[in-house]
Amino acid sequence: MRPSRLARWSLAAIAVQALVGLVWLTTYKGLFDPRNMPLGNDFAAFWFAARMTLQRPATDAYDLVGMTQFQHAIWPQLEGMYAWVYPPSFLLLVLGFGLMPYIAAYVTWTVATLGAYLAGLRQNVRDRTSWWLIAAFPGLWLGLGQGQNQFLTAALGALGLGLLRKHPVWAGVCIGLLAIKPHLALLFPVALLAARAWRTILAAAVTAITVTLVPAAILGWGTLVAWRDSMSWVATAIELKHLPVWMFPAPYPWLLSLGAPNVLAWIVQGAISVLAAVVVYRLWRPLAKGVGSVALPGSALVLATFLATPYYAMYDLTWLALPLCWLVATGVAKGFRRGEKPLLVLMFLLPYASVIALVVDVQLAPFVLAALLWHVWQRSVSDRNDALAARTPVAL
Repeated sequence: MRPSRLARWSLAAIAVQALVGLVWLTTYKGLFDPRNMPLGNDFAAFWFAARMTLQRPATDAYDLVGMTQFQHAIWPQLEGMYAWVYPPSFLLLVLGFGLMPYIAAYVTWTVATLGAYLAGLRQNVRDRTSWWLIAAFPGLWLGLGQGQNQFLTAALGALGLGLLRKHPVWAGVCIGLLAIKPHLALLFPVALLAARAWRTILAAAVTAITVTLVPAAILGWGTLVAWRDSMSWVATAIELKHLPVWMFPAPYPWLLSLGAPNVLAWIVQGAISVLAAVVVYRLWRPLAKGVGSVALPGSALVLATFLATPYYAMYDLTWLALPLCWLVATGVAKGFRRGEKPLLVLMFLLPYASVIALVVDVQLAPFVLAALLWHVWQRSVSDRNDALAARTPVAL
């Protein structure tokens, strides 16, 4: 795969996605699309929670009935409602957006978090080929329209990995800030323990505790209980299929959608999570001795995270831009292995996999992520063996 060819394909993907986005914008009547959903869609949850908190006790943002009434009083034509299920730390972060009109708040949020996302990626990839891939990556384009927090969480994860060696304390701060969405940091402790990154671990722990407790003290300690209850509601809603299960591609909700018993779904998810954690631990162990780059272990960590966590939505796959760039760069430098290019194409397209799940009840994400993780494992082992062979004297 020559860089010039990759740039041409990326440019074509950018053009197609930009055209589709512009056509979709023409379907809006004022703020709402044909489904009576607002521009930015998921950002509405942040904006409503911020506005309600500015007017009422912060715990009211977690009240489903009260939030529904509050939203429909502002937007009577709104279909359904937007639940607030995030910790008080994230509520405090978005609070200022409630002071702005909706469109201004949405644009400001998107520009700010996109900037953070690109800055995080720049800590890890700098070559022109990678930036063509990033510009064409569907996760970026979907993120522009959804207004979710995927740019922010991906930025924190990328900064944590990019700063790990030169600035371990700042890396820990970034990882600790993932407490705003803790299930996406599930395997970071495994990786850091394997790498013996003690300063990063300490900084991450202090940051996570601070950003959990300080906002709760400011907004009211009841917000922690309300957040816990909201997460229980999400778990129950997924189990009872009250949420669109096609949006949640982890093994656990997918098995539930197929009719598997809850206990069996948890057993399978647990087994997958343990295997993913073992792979991450083994691939991160050489970093404890300062051996090798973060590219392959970092790719394994991101891929394994989305296999290990039982709850994430398709938009969170914006994180995949980082392993995509790392694996393409590795292939260009060392040669692509058999079957690797189709796997990378599937990873590139994975944020669109929910469209397939709408038509047929099949989630591609677990299979693609597992195949990619296995590929990273094989390449890591092969590279290590090649390095050992290169250092072994040959008897003549």
